[in-house]
Amino acid sequence: MRVIRDGCVAVDDGVIVDVGAFEELRRRYGGEVLGGDRKLVMPGLVNCHIHSREHLAVTAFPEGVPEERWFPDYCVPYHVWLDPEGERLAFKLALCDMALNGVTCFADGGLMYPETTLKVVENIQLRCLVSTWCWDLPQSIPKTAEQCMRELENLYTMFHNTSDGLVRASATPISVPTCSDKLLRDVFLWAMERNLPVFIHVASIWQDVETTVRQRGCTPVRHLSRLGVLHRGVNLLHSIYLSDDDVGVVSDAGVGVVACPASAAVKGKGLGPHGKFPELLERGVRVGLGVDGAPSAHHSDMLRMGALFAGILRDSRTRPGLAASAKVLRMLTAGGAELLGLGTEVGSIERGKRADLTVFDINTPLFFPTQDIYRSTLFTLTGCRADTVIVNGRPVVVDGRLLGVSLEEVWEEVERYLERRGVGQSPM
Repeated sequence: MRVIRDGCVAVDDGVIVDVGAFEELRRRYGGEVLGGDRKLVMPGLVNCHIHSREHLAVTAFPEGVPEERWFPDYCVPYHVWLDPEGERLAFKLALCDMALNGVTCFADGGLMYPETTLKVVENIQLRCLVSTWCWDLPQSIPKTAEQCMRELENLYTMFHNTSDGLVRASATPISVPTCSDKLLRDVFLWAMERNLPVFIHVASIWQDVETTVRQRGCTPVRHLSRLGVLHRGVNLLHSIYLSDDDVGVVSDAGVGVVACPASAAVKGKGLGPHGKFPELLERGVRVGLGVDGAPSAHHSDMLRMGALFAGILRDSRTRPGLAASAKVLRMLTAGGAELLGLGTEVGSIERGKRADLTVFDINTPLFFPTQDIYRSTLFTLTGCRADTVIVNGRPVVVDGRLLGVSLEEVWEEVERYLERRGVGQSPM
């Protein structure tokens, strides 16, 4: 990565046409100027995993509940409770949250009502990979493998590459324990035939591994390998409880891994003491970072996510050289875009790429002086310093405010919805 002091990015028709010194590019191109003194322009941040449906439930579930109870006893009942209007509002809240934190692109964990929910992108124009809720074994939210495939195909037909290319389809089978082998094979093949990325929860908690070993005779990673579905377009979510053998399988297959450090830390899942991310990184595995759900992470600040990830890895191995700041910032930008299959379009500031940019206000005491811009960005800045956010060349946030969206009206809309559902401020 290269740093340009007093730099400028020239954008025309949504595309980066030049990068260089501000005065030179202003003379060459003219036009409107966004940004200003003491600002940092960088590629838009990429959130590789978020359950947008959960944004109405940020503090609705009790604190301190182990994940093996949290998911079936609280999270799943909430998803059963959520109707189309609730999903749309949760999605809107998630997009507001991400945009105001400098996120320009994200991968969603699965929608149930995309026909109404994705209309939100018309007003809050973030780049997104979307999928459907995909499992066929649990009794809650019951589905068949055939139904899951129909829903995926409908999503692809109706929404892939729509909204001026901002909305793309992906596949998100929930996990190995919740999906039959037939569904896993069908989903992975369906996505591969269409060159779409796949995201699947793997070894998020130890119980997932135990269940898979008991039911399928091996770990989730090894089971996916035996099914023949692991390839470069696949991303494993969380992946805290990987074995040494799993690390080798992941590396050899070229799959990506998405860490959700805030979710792991808040819920005490064991990323530090049990995670194999240092080994994954040493073997060259592509790693991205994600939020998970609002009740798990409590924020969508990817810079905080990156700082926490680096800190957890360094502390867990007492190796301060792990997860260097520049490398983590790449995970949050170009690396994340590559995992989402968008690496040739966004993720870096280069001529010919789409203009997904975030401008941070660095007029803060701890940023001056700085002898290491990467370290200052990762460990000093937070998402709330996002001043301007540009997606596809269009401003989404200017001077720290969302364009075309009244947050007060959003809050009132959410309050009316919760009152209408008879739950006040909390849906649970």
